[in-house]
Amino acid sequence: MSAETRASIIVFLILLVAGLGVFFGYRYESNSSRADTAEANVLVQAKVIQMQADQQQAFNSIASTTANQNKSVDAKAEETVIEYRTILKREKTCDLPVPADIANGLLDYTYRLRVSAMHTTSGGTDTAGAGTAATSTLTYCQAVLWIQPLLAAIEKANNQLSAIQQAEQLRQVKTK
Repeated sequence: MSAETRASIIVFLILLVAGLGVFFGYRYESNSSRADTAEANVLVQAKVIQMQADQQQAFNSIASTTANQNKSVDAKAEETVIEYRTILKREKTCDLPVPADIANGLLDYTYRLRVSAMHTTSGGTDTAGAGTAATSTLTYCQAVLWIQPLLAAIEKANNQLSAIQQAEQLRQVKTK
């Protein structure tokens, strides 16, 4: 083998080693870059998951507080109704009927509220509330006994709306 051939082989080997070094260096840098990107993505995902867990915990706390408030409202309303019944037993005018037009209007309004609160399918339902209702008289004492449960229902709905507002404010603050 001649010196020229040896020199060519040595140059070729040096270029080959240099080329392989550049190739593997590029691969290493590329893999390192991908690993850094993947690590950054994992950190972002971990932050999002933690934020969602914190929000869920806060929402559960708000829901629990609201449920406890509503149980208290129910208990107070029941106590008041029992107290009213005791008082009304002594009333002489307790059995006087409410005028029929007023009683029917209240009953119709009650049915409309009930129908609007129900999420039913349109097949086979009476959405107009035009069905026949049993006719009965409403006494003044019965009307009085309806008031406290209705006020309690309004208070519970207000508690739930307040909880929804708190949750929405919390969600808005956390997403900013």
